Formats: sequence, C-alpha cells, structure tokens
Amino acid sequence: MNSFRHAGDIGDCLAFLPVIRYFGGGVLYIEAAPYTRQFLTPDKWCGLDLLLKQQPYIHDVLPWEHQRVNINGNDFRANMGRALRKASLQRNLGDPAFQKSLVDWQLEAHGVPYTEKDRAWLSVEPDPVAPVVINRTGPGRASHHCYHNPAFPWHRVWQKYKDKAVFVGLPEEHRVFSAVCGEIPHWPTRDLFHAARVIAGASLYIGNQSACFWLAAGMHKRHILEVWPSGPNSLMFYPGSIHGWNVDVELPNL
Repeated sequence: MNSFRHAGDIGDCLAFLPVIRYFGGGVLYIEAAPYTRQFLTPDKWCGLDLLLKQQPYIHDVLPWEHQRVNINGNDFRANMGRALRKASLQRNLGDPAFQKSLVDWQLEAHGVPYTEKDRAWLSVEPDPVAPVVINRTGPGRASHHCYHNPAFPWHRVWQKYKDKAVFVGLPEEHRVFSAVCGEIPHWPTRDLFHAARVIAGASLYIGNQSACFWLAAGMHKRHILEVWPSGPNSLMFYPGSIHGWNVDVELPNL
C-alpha cells in the first residue's frame, strides 16, 4: 500500500488528492510543520480526516510521526517558491508561474499528467441547504494571509444572490462579511466534512482562496473565485469556473 506525507495547509492537502488518486491511493500522513500557515496537529484538522476517509482512494489519515512514506507531498514547495519569487522580483504578472494552481504545482512535482485534475476528485452526499453557498476567510489572520481582492464586487454579488445564499465558515468570518459585504444567513457547520456536504448541495459556490474553495474545486462545483492578485494559485479551468479579478466578473443566473 502506498503512503503519502503532507504538511498542509488544509487547502494544499485537498489540492494534493489528485496525486494520491493517480498513484492508486493509500494512507495519508498529515505533518504538523512550522512553515505552513497552520500547525496541523490533529486538533486543527477540522474534520479533514473524516472527509478524506469518505474517498475510495484514501485508506486512512494519520498524524505524521516520522513514518517512512513512498511519496512526500511537500516536494512541490521548493519549485513553486523559487518560481514565484523570481516572477515577483521581476514584477512579471504574466509569468506562467502565476497561472499555475496548487494542483498544477503538485501534479508537476510528482510527474503526474495535468489532465488528472480534469475530473472531480472529491465526492460527498449533498446536503441541499441553499442554492448559493458563500465563504470568505480573513478575520483573525495575519494580513499576508488575508487572500482578498479589493476590486472584487462583493456588494454586487450580495445584491444578486442574497435571497438564495447562506454563509459557511466561522462566526467571526460571517460577522465581518455581513458588515462589509451584506447580511446573509450563517449556516454553522460542524467541520469540513459537513461544509463539503452543504457546498455539494448548492448550485453555485462563491468565495476567496481557502479550504472551502478547494472543497468546491475538488467536486468540480460551479464557482466564482475572488482571485487574490498577489498569489493567484487557485485558478481552476473546467466548465463553470469563473475567476473574479475585478468588478467585471460574470455573475451567472441560477
């Protein structure tokens, strides 16, 4: 049986799953590492293990305690970091490095065809709470971990979808969203597994670059992404993907 190691963050782990599936699945060991945004000890997994063990190619999810593994999922970081630093220093936003998603970097690091991301890699039983599910992270984080785009028209999004939407995420994230963008109901979720079921039950997901976004992307859910211009590493290209770079973003009818 194959074994895999990954240090997170949670979104990075979710974007690594096509690699695990490609190699036939196995056991995923989650490492608590100081170089990620969150130190992913089991109490910080937020139900990630419950979600992953629902996938047929994940046999188990365990904390990494220096076990030997076949594939180190952290190998992508060196190439990604080097390429992004070079592009940033050259102020070249057209550099191909800025067009790659976290999935692309991880597929590339392990010699997996890019086409592996062209089919959904997450599945859960839907919980159809609302046609539109919104999430926006940021409150409580350091400024360089607030993946926001001032040009994204959140108030226009709110005007169009407010009567059909719920917000998933932390209470403080909902409070800030409602104060800044517009009031919508908060739908509390116990963990990422429950959040994934609510997202699966929606017709449209809207959010910034976050773990919840990668839940939607892993299911190939129709979505509108608030693109973080300083690090657009979540651009997915499949039918229903909309990238919100500025005020002119498309807001589809349901």
